[in-house]
Amino acid sequence: MTSWNGLLRKEWVLLRITFLVLIAFMIFIAASSFAPLAVGGKFDLTEITNMFSFLHMYFGALLFVHSLNTDMKQPDIWLHSPASLGKLLGAKMLMALLLVGVSNLVWSGIGVFTYFIGGFVGVIPEWPNLLKVLLTTVFAISASLPIWAIYKVLALRVGWLAAIVVLVILFIGSILWGIMEMIWHEFGPFAGSTLYIIVSIVLFAGGAILLEKKVRY
Repeated sequence: MTSWNGLLRKEWVLLRITFLVLIAFMIFIAASSFAPLAVGGKFDLTEITNMFSFLHMYFGALLFVHSLNTDMKQPDIWLHSPASLGKLLGAKMLMALLLVGVSNLVWSGIGVFTYFIGGFVGVIPEWPNLLKVLLTTVFAISASLPIWAIYKVLALRVGWLAAIVVLVILFIGSILWGIMEMIWHEFGPFAGSTLYIIVSIVLFAGGAILLEKKVRY
């Protein structure tokens, strides 16, 4: 447990400035989104939830990749630490999820405040929406790992053409995400959650293996 505490403290030091900038941006967006309620304007909870799910998903992936890039500037120090690669990457994912959770609490807190001040129904996000934010964030972080590793491998061999390959992968990934979203809406949160978890595990494990075999040396 001590090693986890140390790794998480280290991740917080790496990410705190980026997190504070992003949380300020999230507060601004949240306040702007809920502001129409104060003057009796229209409010679409589904649209707002989808927007914040999208933002939090990329928020988590951005924090994860930023931390990964920072440590890979000195790979001989980071990758040869006593902790396993799985624990090193797991600490990065966990910290990114914790910070996204804080951002989500800020968003929800503004929604709750708006609800009690204005008395509007439907402002407080329901648990399936919050669960979806978590799962899409885990998916985005998991997908960012193999994409980042593929880019690093290709950049050493084909230079700028690696960016084109990554764009193609992102396009394919967006199609996969669309399929997963369709399954969520068609078959409900249980089936959708199960699929998100399975795909995230496969992507994260694949990215870790690629990092271990092709990027670390």
